Amino acid sequence: MKRRLGWYEWVAVVVAVVVAGAAIAQAIREHSWKPIWTVAWLPAVFVASLGARRTTGRCWPLARRRADP
Repeated sequence: MKRRLGWYEWVAVVVAVVVAGAAIAQAIREHSWKPIWTVAWLPAVFVASLGARRTTGRCWPLARRRADP
């Protein structure tokens, strides 16, 4: 099954790349690892934001049997 990225995923990718690039540039300017450690939690948030695809319709299917009285 082919998975396509929607607009939300593309925005998340762009934001992650921009933030990571800014952190790397800051780390190079400061000659320190501190800017990298500051944004180290972002990959976890990025992966969680992509998550599983949203399903359409109901979360739980309706039972197709009659209830016994």
